[in-house]
Amino acid sequence: MATKKPSIGLYDDAKYRAEDDMRTLARAKEIENDRKRMVAAQKCATEKIKEMQSVVAKKPMARKK
Repeated sequence: MATKKPSIGLYDDAKYRAEDDMRTLARAKEIENDRKRMVAAQKCATEKIKEMQSVVAKKPMARKK
């Protein structure tokens, strides 16, 4: 049984996603290789984690009936 080629729209979406992922990975490597940027990104991530932890630590509000 021959495999069916994807429609043009599906192919374009998959190709775009792959190219976008490639650019994302390239940027990640640039950041990893730049100590100042990596430290700044880690600091930002730590602050965001603390912020999110404070959100989930709060007690839920009582529902109005």
